[in-house]
Amino acid sequence: MKNKILYIIVLASIALLGACNLNEYPVFDDNDAFVAFDENRLSAEETKGVLKIPVRLTSLNEVNTTVTFEMIDSTAIAGRDYELSGGASVLNFDGSDPVQYIEIDILPNEGVFTGDLVFGVTLNNAGNVNLGGNDTIYVTILDLDHPLSAILGAYTGSGDDAWGGGVYSWDDVVFEKDDSDISKVWIRNVFSGYGTIKVYGLVNDDLTEISVPVNQSVGVISGYNGNFAGAEIPYALMQQGESLIFTISGNTVKIKGDYQAGIQALNPDTGESAGWFERVSDLTFVKK
Repeated sequence: MKNKILYIIVLASIALLGACNLNEYPVFDDNDAFVAFDENRLSAEETKGVLKIPVRLTSLNEVNTTVTFEMIDSTAIAGRDYELSGGASVLNFDGSDPVQYIEIDILPNEGVFTGDLVFGVTLNNAGNVNLGGNDTIYVTILDLDHPLSAILGAYTGSGDDAWGGGVYSWDDVVFEKDDSDISKVWIRNVFSGYGTIKVYGLVNDDLTEISVPVNQSVGVISGYNGNFAGAEIPYALMQQGESLIFTISGNTVKIKGDYQAGIQALNPDTGESAGWFERVSDLTFVKK
């Protein structure tokens, strides 16, 4: 009886092994060959010159095909902000290289603030193969003439701890532009160690001062509502509608006058102050 059971188990194992050997994995053949962009978005500075956008043919064998494409104007306009190199909207895949390039001449508007500009390219006919999922790509031309470009970028931050703990410093501050207001700058990681928090300031016309409103919410920190706040020395908490002023001198942005800045903790239920996460005097940012 035991031998009979063993025999049945062996037969079942052989049958299962045979089933496993039946290759049921998806089979890719050249009926499934396709062309597509590697990504659907990219960016280039306005001084880039020639931008080469790769188009990839995915196939098992050396498939030949002709692919056509067209440009899509948006805020960037052909002939004004960019133009197609050579003028022909055709890519020829002859089997020698699976990647061909659409070459675009980026036309610089140096010295003129235009804001970032966008155009697109779409593949509209793949010839002998299929169009892949990434058949359209959008290109952002990055403007280098933003009015605040002199103060945008990466900074280190430092300040004297309000409770006598010495000098506090951090190195991950970033001054960022605002796409809807050219006079506004966002200060990301205004204080370090509390997640990605940021506050905004308004820059005056001659780029000498930044006015940063107090009582800006910076999100929830450790169960409390974080609030960017300021205090005059000797201690007097600044009120809604008031702003801390920072002076801009070369690569240095520094709090003006006898004021402290920090992140205040507010009770989420009552809105009342529960103390400070951070508070410093002599708050200074130095561009890297």
